[in-house]
Formats: sequence, structure tokens, C-alpha cells
Amino acid sequence: MLQFIIRRLLWAIPVLFFVALVSFFLMHQAPGGPFDKDNNKKQVDGATLASLNRRFGLDKPQYINPAAASRLWASGERNPLTLGRAYLDSQFFNYVFNAMRGDLGPSYRQRGKNVQDIIFKQWPYSMRLGLLAMIFAVITGIPLGVIAALRQNSIVDYISLFFATIGVSVPTFVIGLLVIIFFGTTLKWISITNNDWNTWRPYLAPSLVLGLSTMSFITRITRSTVLEVKRQDYIRTARAKGLSERMVIVRHILRNAMIPVVTVLGPALVDLITGAVITESIFSIPGVGKFFVDAIFQRDYSMIMGSTLIYATLVVMANILVDLSYGLLDPRIRSQG
Repeated sequence: MLQFIIRRLLWAIPVLFFVALVSFFLMHQAPGGPFDKDNNKKQVDGATLASLNRRFGLDKPQYINPAAASRLWASGERNPLTLGRAYLDSQFFNYVFNAMRGDLGPSYRQRGKNVQDIIFKQWPYSMRLGLLAMIFAVITGIPLGVIAALRQNSIVDYISLFFATIGVSVPTFVIGLLVIIFFGTTLKWISITNNDWNTWRPYLAPSLVLGLSTMSFITRITRSTVLEVKRQDYIRTARAKGLSERMVIVRHILRNAMIPVVTVLGPALVDLITGAVITESIFSIPGVGKFFVDAIFQRDYSMIMGSTLIYATLVVMANILVDLSYGLLDPRIRSQG
């Protein structure tokens, strides 16, 4: 087991490096920069722009710096480590080296603030929203899927599939607006302004909106896997041995049917926590997703890179935890690992 964890962690290094490389490439393909002129704000003159680029290292080459290495070589430097550092003295590799030390850099738009400080300050809001959405999705989606599969082609099956299809098909922003109009404006059940996001109560409506799509997906995949498992030969054998129907469902059907469900729960939780941009915007939640979108429009390079790396790290860790949970559900997988 320990070797498996170490192997997966080592594989995470090239994955995160590739994510950083792709994000950096796409980020610089967009026109403009973090200090470009904005007609709605005070203009930045050329000398100030050059000074800002030099201060934040944006005047250096994007990927490699052969000119710096050539200058050192011409000056008589022959140390390969010194030449290598000069060759990699670029925007991308400088950011990667700093990120490896836990420094995600300063925000180019929010003066005097580091990226990690901004993210970790707003992180609790997104975490609460994502966790509540996942709890709703799991405690609702799995029972609905199981009941629909055990009562296939019944009215319960049709109703659960109907709501699951609605949850997957209707966009989140439409559901969010309908919830605000109906429950906030008409019935006055929820507050849509002046919410204290340091308490749990204001998160109930946004978490239901955010978790509806995941709940629908979990319902559908649970139903399909339970239908597949209950037709297996060992299920008929368990019934023939005289086991009660409850024991057959709990110990044999559910335990084997949960493996595909667990596979999607880890990435789904990370997606709910980090991808709640629309929900946070609709309900004015000061989460990290809103800052990530603002950073994209403002070309805040360090904020974009830092957020992307943290998101990717969470996805990698979630996949590792999912793989470890397989052994708890299926002893055959544990013995093979």
C-alpha cells in the first residue's frame, strides 16, 4: 500500500508540471497583459509599464533564456549548474521553482497581497458550499438510484429518472435564478441579500442548486450499476443459499455497485468546491471561484497559475483517495495492490 501511494505521488509530479505548462501557454495566448491600459482607469505610461514588467519578471523570456546562458559562457563561466540556472531563468521556470517552495507569487492586480493569501482567505466559503452540495448529492442520489434499480420499470423508477434528467439538463444558473425568484422573492423563505457567509444557514439554498446536477449524475450511475450487479450469478447464488433480501442488497449488491460511484465522488467533490463559479456569482458568495474568473479577465497571471495548480493538486489527491477506497469495497483489489 505504501509503495502504491509513493508511486501515485511520484506520478503527480509530471501531471502537475504538464498542467502548469498548458495553463501558462494558454494564458499567454490571450491578448493583453496584467498592466495593459484600461480606458476606464488611469493610464499606465510606457516607462511605468516597463518598470512593472521588470519588477515582476515579465520582461524575461517565457520558457527558456539562452541569451543569459550565452552571456555567462562568454564571460568564462563553465559551471553547468550556473549555466543551467541561467538557461532556465524565464517566466515559466521561475514560477515553477517558486511554487515548489510554496510561493505562488504576488497578485498583479491586488496590490500587497500574495496569491496564496487570497486563495486561502476565500477558500472556506467555497469549501462550505462544496461540502454541503456533495452531502446533498450523496444522501439523495445514492438512495434514489438504488430504489430505482430495485424497483425497475415502476412509478418510483420513472419519477427518479425524470428528476435526474431534469437535474442534468437544466443549467445551474437557470435553477439558481428560479430558486431566488420563487423561494427568495415570492415565498421569502431565503434571504438573497446581506447574508452572513460565516454561518451555515445561507449556504443551504446555494448548495442545493450546486449539488443538483451531481445528485442527478450519481442517481443515474447508481441505478445502472445496481441493475448490472443484481443480474450477476453470485447474487442468484446468495439468494439460493437462503440469505435474506436485505443481506443480499447490503452485503453483495451495494458493496460491488459502489465502486463506480466512488470513482466519481472524489473528482466530483473537487469540482463542486472549485467549480462553483456560477453559483457563487448568483448568490454573491465571496468564494475563490469568483476571484479566479476575475483574474482571467484581468490577466492576473500569478493568480491564474496559482488557482490552477491548487485545483489540479486537489484533483490528483482526490483520485489517490478514490483508488485507496477501492480496497475497502473490494478485497480482490486490496490483495492485488
